[in-house]
Amino acid sequence: MKRSKVIVTLVAFAAAGLATAQITPIPPFAGQYAEGFETVQPRFQFLPHYDVFGGVGDISQIGAGQGLHITTGWSYYYVTYPRSGEVFMGPTYGVGVKWEFDVPATRFGGYFTTNYQSSGATAKFFDENGRELGQQPIKAIAGNSAWEWDGWSSSTPIKYVEITSNYGAGHIMHDDMQYTPIPEPASLALLALAGLILRRR
Repeated sequence: MKRSKVIVTLVAFAAAGLATAQITPIPPFAGQYAEGFETVQPRFQFLPHYDVFGGVGDISQIGAGQGLHITTGWSYYYVTYPRSGEVFMGPTYGVGVKWEFDVPATRFGGYFTTNYQSSGATAKFFDENGRELGQQPIKAIAGNSAWEWDGWSSSTPIKYVEITSNYGAGHIMHDDMQYTPIPEPASLALLALAGLILRRR
């Protein structure tokens, strides 16, 4: 019983420490889960929702429009082909993308581009209570398959991310996405214990 109380206290201590963190841009990383849309089905349709990251995440459309599209190529002002593999995913005209995680994330990112005439998108990050944690720019460069990395870390767990074009109509394409969830409670307890030991020293 006492041990359980100690673990709960340590987890709470860790969570309190996480709440003060900021969302920070980071270079490319290999997440615990990766999504290149190679096994996501169906392809070549316009749907409002897909299961991703092997079933531990979801993507949904934001706003009115045809939906999300997994395809081998997409022509508009520019032409987009996959960064790797056979396919990539993008939202249709006027639609954004919501990435939601079964277990909140500590790191999330991927490669983005647009075949619209203007570059730029915004990522908004939210916790489990729907509280906005912050916003970060996405390069999403306009051009022919002009894929560029954008990724972030946060010690405040991220439940979902909303990605929208800065220009309303812009198609923000996604490929080679990465996701790392928060550690299991036992791991958090160990981190908190290490923090307590360091503070006492």
